[in-house]
Amino acid sequence: MIEAFFNKYRKIFAGIFIIGILCAVVPVIVGCGYTYLCEDDFSFEGGAADAADTYGSNVVAAAHKMVDYYNLNQGTYLFNYLIHFIRAYTRGGLPGFHFYMILNTVAFCAALVVLLKILIKDNTACLGAAFVIFVSVFSMTNTQNGKELFYWYTGGLNYLMELTLGLLAVSLSILYIRKKKVIYLVVSALLAFLASGGSLNVVCADLSWLIAVVILKREEFVKDKKIVIPAAAAFVGTLINGLAPGNYKRAERDLSEGHSTFFDALRDTFKCIISEDKLLFTSLVFILMLLLAFVIFTVYKVKILEGKVTVLNLVIVLVGTWLARYFTMFPVCFGYHVDEVINMRTANSYEIVAKFMYFLAVAVIAQFLSEKFEGKTDRIAMGVLAVAALFAIILHSGINKEIKDGMSYASYDDYRTGALQESYAAREYVLSALTLSEKGSDAVIYVRPFRQAYSTYGMGLGVEAGEWVNRSAAGFYDLNTVTIVYLDE
Repeated sequence: MIEAFFNKYRKIFAGIFIIGILCAVVPVIVGCGYTYLCEDDFSFEGGAADAADTYGSNVVAAAHKMVDYYNLNQGTYLFNYLIHFIRAYTRGGLPGFHFYMILNTVAFCAALVVLLKILIKDNTACLGAAFVIFVSVFSMTNTQNGKELFYWYTGGLNYLMELTLGLLAVSLSILYIRKKKVIYLVVSALLAFLASGGSLNVVCADLSWLIAVVILKREEFVKDKKIVIPAAAAFVGTLINGLAPGNYKRAERDLSEGHSTFFDALRDTFKCIISEDKLLFTSLVFILMLLLAFVIFTVYKVKILEGKVTVLNLVIVLVGTWLARYFTMFPVCFGYHVDEVINMRTANSYEIVAKFMYFLAVAVIAQFLSEKFEGKTDRIAMGVLAVAALFAIILHSGINKEIKDGMSYASYDDYRTGALQESYAAREYVLSALTLSEKGSDAVIYVRPFRQAYSTYGMGLGVEAGEWVNRSAAGFYDLNTVTIVYLDE
């Protein structure tokens, strides 16, 4: 009965899913148009500009900076090169900066939809899957951590872009297996290698997904060994990244007793993923989206895995999704020598990967149950839908509060109240004033009171000239010192 109902009104449900996707995604994209230089952006833009002046060629300068950064700071070779090559603000001012930030977020959303469309043939089910995932990524508790991925230039270039490239590499790897077009294989391998040049936690997630494709397609691998090439390219890139001298020099600066060895990191990672996953499952929105996803996958008979799901493949998926989460967290614990997540960018990137993995597990479980209890799935879906509806009715106030605490609503609300525009105007004024200050001078910028947008990322410039970001900004704008004075009401 429920399957007939969902199929009869599939156009209506498709429309609801599209509206839901837009509500989750559009406010974040709009927010990208109100971003500005902050934190490490000043030092990277300044260093890139100095290198370009020294070497006379932006291409050559970026290559030199990439090698220097690889040896002294971290092995993120793609990020190291692009952060010194793109120079979005230096080349295009704030309009160029906004163009890049919007493009980065749109590319991520598009890459996710492309992968879902490849995995899910039914258009309505694909939209439903996109809806529950985008809501989970942008519209639930803790998603405000995403400001370091979506609203911070340096974070977006080191995390989000590589996650996008990884999604595209997986998509093309699957397409090659299905269509046997060499171009898919070549581009997938290239993207996989490039994606391995970002933050290691995202890199490990990308690598685990490509390995999963080979394992789940092991019968195809026996016939065509070339399907392993994208995973091999990602593995080589991960080694290049992970073995960089800069990683070890950076890690040695943050040694912590009891958290310094490889084995300490193995233990710390267990603790981290347990604590992070507890946060996920205290989210009413996330639980509701998982239930809704199960219903969508069941009533539309979604087959994530081609052919029937064997018990072995079910176990591989459940264990594999756990391992993907574990390896995503491990570089964080090993590199920072901690047993807790200390940065918004690492927390958010892990949570995005974890959400992807939980939805994949739900999809495969739904497929397995549909095949095992063929003819009874209508009742299973009806029961889960009833639970989801009861859950939503009883806990609607908590769900509503969570949604309002999410990144999407925060960005929308700041825009609605004008706080986003006002906060941006103050930041734009600071940047303009620094640009117009006399070279070599001690710049003092007075900023009148303004409404601070809840959704935006902090600029990082402080009231003391000696603060690190202030010194970076001074170097970038060729000033002696930079001081920001925030006036009282």
